[in-house]
Amino acid sequence: AAVLPSDKREIVLVLRNHFGLVTGMTGDGVNDAAALSAAQVGIAVAGATDAAKNAADLILTEEGLSPIYGAVLESRRIFARIKAYVVYRVAASIVLVLTLSIVIFVTSCAVDSLMIIILALLNDVSMIPVAYDNAKATTKPQLPVAKTLVLQSLFYGLVQAGLSLMFIFSMAYSKNDEYALDLYGPNNEGCTGESKAFIWFHLVMVTELMIFSVRAPRFVLLSPPPSMYLAGSVLLTLILGGLLAGFLQMWTVPGGDIGWIILFNVASFLVVDLMKLQFRKMIGEEPGDVILSDDLLTPTTRTETQKTVEKGERYRTHRESIVGEADRCHCVEVKSKSGLPAFFSLGGETMMDNGYVNVRKGVAGLAASSVVPSGTRRTKQVSSPY
Repeated sequence: AAVLPSDKREIVLVLRNHFGLVTGMTGDGVNDAAALSAAQVGIAVAGATDAAKNAADLILTEEGLSPIYGAVLESRRIFARIKAYVVYRVAASIVLVLTLSIVIFVTSCAVDSLMIIILALLNDVSMIPVAYDNAKATTKPQLPVAKTLVLQSLFYGLVQAGLSLMFIFSMAYSKNDEYALDLYGPNNEGCTGESKAFIWFHLVMVTELMIFSVRAPRFVLLSPPPSMYLAGSVLLTLILGGLLAGFLQMWTVPGGDIGWIILFNVASFLVVDLMKLQFRKMIGEEPGDVILSDDLLTPTTRTETQKTVEKGERYRTHRESIVGEADRCHCVEVKSKSGLPAFFSLGGETMMDNGYVNVRKGVAGLAASSVVPSGTRRTKQVSSPY
């Protein structure tokens, strides 16, 4: 009761900015409004004042704090879906660009641009159900660290692109003429439609199956299954892609080649998924166990030793959940000169005053106040989610 509102806000800011922890705050009165506003997640309990509700991000409508548990679980599910799609989308783009580019540069075998557009369209449409995926909350908080997201995307993209190129060129140089691809064509004039269809359908399968590995927190066969909407969407896309590759008049891939594509992609999918576990462990992105139920655990009688061990585990998780300075603070630089003086400045000088656009001064005052010594820069933090 003796704590001032400014003290509560200071504690929240220290946890956020000094220790790098994602901080939540609960409150119900006017004196809690400042701390609720400063926290990443301000929670106003049932019966809170209007000031507390306006400052909070989450308002509880039931008595007690148990609804916070459900909110945490749902937020982790939403974050898991977003994270899976971001990693998948970048990785799929890397696979398509690298595979198609290298095949073109090495063999001059170019898949028709129309079919590449159809591939991208099918891929985008089939991923819409990711928003309704059966994601599970993990026991360990998942952090929005850009570095790990990029590393995971590069892992999937580079590994799958390498396996795709290995498969395509191994089929091209196969001694079995029944399944061999002709990537060069007669007199090196370009590959046949059958070879183009082979590459196209292979890329369809690679990009569609990848989402199941990216979304799985553990090995795909031991993780919670995807939603029926996502599984059905991917299955329909693969069937449609197989029909286009096998029966389109200008392509017509033999059934044996389609069988090899399916067999290789299933095998490579399982191999990459096993490699994923070690890679995530190496970059510190192990998600931990999943929480299967939304029900609160029933309190049990514990010894002092058990309580001490559990407290140590919580502290360890807190230390692992620290958000780095680069991910907490997003800053922009305002330079004294603009690359587009006619659009951004008057006479080539900046129209910024201490980091903000000056709208009150005249042209003379603006030009005078915007002069900055040569070689210097001014910075202003304009936004920060933390």
